[in-house]
Amino acid sequence: MKKIQNILISTRTMAVLLVLFAVAMAYATFLENDFGTPTAKALIYEAKWFEAIMLLLIINFIGNMFRYRLFRREKWPTLVFHLAFVLLFIGGAVTRYISYEGIMHIREGATSNEVVTSKNYFKIQIEEKGDILNYQDVPFTMIPDGARETKLIAKIFAKNFKAGYDYHGKQITVKQLKFVQRKKDSLVADNSGTEYLHVVSTGQSGRENIYIKAGESKLINGTLVAFNRAIAGAVEFNNSNGTMLIKTPVDGNFMTMATQATGTTKKDEFQPLVLRSLYTINDLKLVVPEGLKKGKLISYEGDRKKDKMVPDQLTVEVQGPKTKMNVDLSVEEGNPNAYKQITIDGLNIILGFGPKVYNTPFSLKLEKFVMETYPGSTSPSAYESHVKIIDEGKETPYKIYMNHVLNHGGYRFFQASFDPDRKGTVLSVNHDFWGTLISYLGYAFLFLGMFVTFFWKGSHFWKLNKNLQAVNHKRAATVLLLFLSLSFNAQYIDTHGKDGSEQKHSASDGHDHGNADAALMQEAAPKNQTNTLALKSPKMISADEIINRNKISEEHAEKFGSLLVQNREGRIVPINTQALDVLRKLYKSDKFKGTNGKSLTVNQWFLSINTDTASWTMVPLIKIITGGEELLKKTKANAEGYTSLMNMFPADANGQLHYVLEEDYRIAFAKKPAAQSKYDLAVIDLNDRVQAFNEFFSGQFLRIVPVQNDPNSTWHSWLDQNFEPDTNSQKVMGPYFSSVLAAQQSGDWSKPDTELKILSDYQQNWGKNVVPSESKVKLEVFMNKINLNFKLLIFYTIIGALLLLLGFVELFKPNKILNRVIKGIIAFGVIGYLAHFLGLVSRWYLSGHAPWSNGYEAIIFISWIGISAGLMFYFGFGKPSLKKKDSSEKIKRNNVSNALIPAAGFMVAVIMMGFAHGGSALDPQITPLVPVLKSYWLIVHVAIITSSYGFFGLSMVIAVITLLFYIISNEKSYLFHHDTTIKELTIVSEMSLTMGLFALTVGNFLGGIWANESWGRYWSWDPKETWAFISIMVYAFVLHMRLVPGLRGRWSYHVAAMFAFCSIVMTYFGVNYYLSGLHSYAAGDPVPVPAWVYIGLSSMVLLAAVSFIRLKALKK
Repeated sequence: MKKIQNILISTRTMAVLLVLFAVAMAYATFLENDFGTPTAKALIYEAKWFEAIMLLLIINFIGNMFRYRLFRREKWPTLVFHLAFVLLFIGGAVTRYISYEGIMHIREGATSNEVVTSKNYFKIQIEEKGDILNYQDVPFTMIPDGARETKLIAKIFAKNFKAGYDYHGKQITVKQLKFVQRKKDSLVADNSGTEYLHVVSTGQSGRENIYIKAGESKLINGTLVAFNRAIAGAVEFNNSNGTMLIKTPVDGNFMTMATQATGTTKKDEFQPLVLRSLYTINDLKLVVPEGLKKGKLISYEGDRKKDKMVPDQLTVEVQGPKTKMNVDLSVEEGNPNAYKQITIDGLNIILGFGPKVYNTPFSLKLEKFVMETYPGSTSPSAYESHVKIIDEGKETPYKIYMNHVLNHGGYRFFQASFDPDRKGTVLSVNHDFWGTLISYLGYAFLFLGMFVTFFWKGSHFWKLNKNLQAVNHKRAATVLLLFLSLSFNAQYIDTHGKDGSEQKHSASDGHDHGNADAALMQEAAPKNQTNTLALKSPKMISADEIINRNKISEEHAEKFGSLLVQNREGRIVPINTQALDVLRKLYKSDKFKGTNGKSLTVNQWFLSINTDTASWTMVPLIKIITGGEELLKKTKANAEGYTSLMNMFPADANGQLHYVLEEDYRIAFAKKPAAQSKYDLAVIDLNDRVQAFNEFFSGQFLRIVPVQNDPNSTWHSWLDQNFEPDTNSQKVMGPYFSSVLAAQQSGDWSKPDTELKILSDYQQNWGKNVVPSESKVKLEVFMNKINLNFKLLIFYTIIGALLLLLGFVELFKPNKILNRVIKGIIAFGVIGYLAHFLGLVSRWYLSGHAPWSNGYEAIIFISWIGISAGLMFYFGFGKPSLKKKDSSEKIKRNNVSNALIPAAGFMVAVIMMGFAHGGSALDPQITPLVPVLKSYWLIVHVAIITSSYGFFGLSMVIAVITLLFYIISNEKSYLFHHDTTIKELTIVSEMSLTMGLFALTVGNFLGGIWANESWGRYWSWDPKETWAFISIMVYAFVLHMRLVPGLRGRWSYHVAAMFAFCSIVMTYFGVNYYLSGLHSYAAGDPVPVPAWVYIGLSSMVLLAAVSFIRLKALKK
């Protein structure tokens, strides 16, 4: 018994459990991405073996509380912190087994108390001669056949549904045969096959092919459609002597697609079916493209992205007293009424698989649904449900909106979605009082334990700080000895300093909600680009030529750049911002350049292209970034890789334009992301920029005229948003552009200046509800001009490289002058750091929200935190007291801390900002917030959790520096610095890692509180929160390595700290751009892993291996 107890509470067991726990969760996120959340829950999150790991971790935590006597006063913060995890695991268990969640859908004016569960149940009713028996619904999570065929874990742990029912002594057995996600059908022609009616429909699931055989019916977009089967209320098709007839339950209409001829259908009357015609019956739209066809029906799994709304299909075998039959059941999300009726051995059976309905003890009535959009766009800025709570005859009004949950009677209601017509609401409902209460108590313990740890005397962090002070004193004495040794061993030391010291450093929502009816007749295809200017002149215009033609005054162009325009998202910005965004997209530069230093400013270029668009179609303006010689040749790009819009749309022998990439784009677009080649990606990227150029013809980049008295504050160009002429806008903006054209001939820009002022005054008058202040406009133009973050990237690269180089030199050849130079460089770096801070403040002021709300902003913020951490440990934590006077005081004052620490901080910024501006070229534009982010939680949760990445980045860079030291060091320098410099770096790294873990842990669970306040549940196994929790486990393992025999030691710690950062990379970049979820920008399609991932991992493995070999040699 004692032996078992020792195993259960040993640190080795803890390490193994933490690794297993993290690996299981990591695998689950990929399983969820491929096969959905229910599959991940069934195989991992809610599996018994996973719950056993959590139970063993709880036992291990409790056992180690006694083993390490955490009940002592000096250990109280650590005790509270570990108790927090115990409470969180218990709270999770309560949520898992007691709570439930679902959705409530209410139309305006209607009242409901029905909650449709998120879990699926098998439901069955058996009847014979009027005697009906209803059986208890059985909850079950189906594992898709695709997972069973491809995933080992599914082959081992997946369970098949099987249930038996007794009907007055007659045994009925139901067992699962197949379960296909997003089940779609394809008919393979075969004259000996079954005859099918082919119907094409469109709806939320997009274009869908449905095949119905005689005597069957299918539910299509909420309407029953039958073939040769009479069903009241259904759309019936009937084959009468070779003539196809149709009968509709209500009056309908149809339009023949080829001739545009229209007709009507009368309620409950059969009439001839017109093929290839669009029938509209209430909300149902369908087409029968051809007559009856014979063949074999083959089912397959639909695409995760395009077919996400297509129902799943469960095939079960029903065994009666004598016979058995296979039954296909449609499994529709949120539909509790999907049933199938069969008759077997005289028994009438109704069976189905899907959600069930719970009734709340009170009702909600939707008085009104209100949605606000961003100015000039259809993007929702906020939406809310005005409801009345009807409970025991009492009516209480309440407004439900994002971050404002209704909490009543133990139920929580949050605003999840809404109906397309904005006349109905979808509320998410959660019933989990005790699980939430216990988890919140765990959150409180977690925050209290971690926070007090930093200040509590006797805590591990307190000891690290004391050790750092002691190391700094010892380091100063070592430096004194090193100075003395220089006079005796100058030649040797000088030679050593040159050995191995050289280092090498390596480096849109444009949804087109067009005519959905057209999708019934053909698959979606890329829109053929057209240019109505018809290429009247085949002569290309060079960059120098178009620049020489330019007569636009630079002074006037600067004034034009401050004019306001409404961008695609509805934000009112200076034209300078719009122009930069478009030019960077098309040309990949901030100015249009010619040869010999000739150029146009971005404002000159934007005014020129809007006054002479035709000429610019012949200018090499569109950058071909990748795609190789094939794409360059096909687009007729010049030597610099630029092509013109004219080259993309050459004319054929008949003078008709055609898009040179039309076929290439169609092929590339049809492929799944994982199958797309570099050429395919280049074609898709180039097509996006061609689309952007075409918007100059529709004036969508020049929406500068506020629509008078428009409730949505929409602005127009000479065309409105439907591309129809806007005569009022033309009258307002016409005089200005006419004066610009005249000024280019006369050279007198006084008239355009006057007209520009009139236009600006018009904006201020009619757009006063949305126009930014003059100070904001000036600041935004200024920030655009200086391009601060890109310049800081260059600045930090220089500062970081110099500090790394001189920091290593100081280790081997310290002197006072070098020390002063290093301090000067750090002081110079602080200037950039302060400018970085002011840039963040400016972005906050301009956007009106915290400057970490999108991918680009978060990376810039993380970069600033990384430098903050480095400077904090350099100037703050561990700085020795200089009150005591001794002979080495002078040297101590000059060597307060290791220069490699701030160097590491600056290199964190270089890595992060390099990714933003180079590796991924993230969009730096300010973007509007989605409704859920309009909360103080954005400031709290996101700031805390992203700041942790800066501290982890510092630990990672310190690890790399330390391992490099082991490689380039010799025995003498190793002995000098192992217990001083390296110990100091290790302590700083561990303190930084501890602070990062605190921020990540608190930020992650504050995110849980935000989730609970926003959508009624604190944990949903979303990939982002799961990977953040994995990172917590990973770094908890790294911090506890000092307690695990065989894993102690500085080399082991630094290698672990270096590789642990991979979990942060996955948490931020991997989830955001690879996995699908609430926090991601991806659709969940597997994409090729970037080359830098393989290069980075290979470099880390090589660094760890070489440093290990060198360290072994140094210790001999």
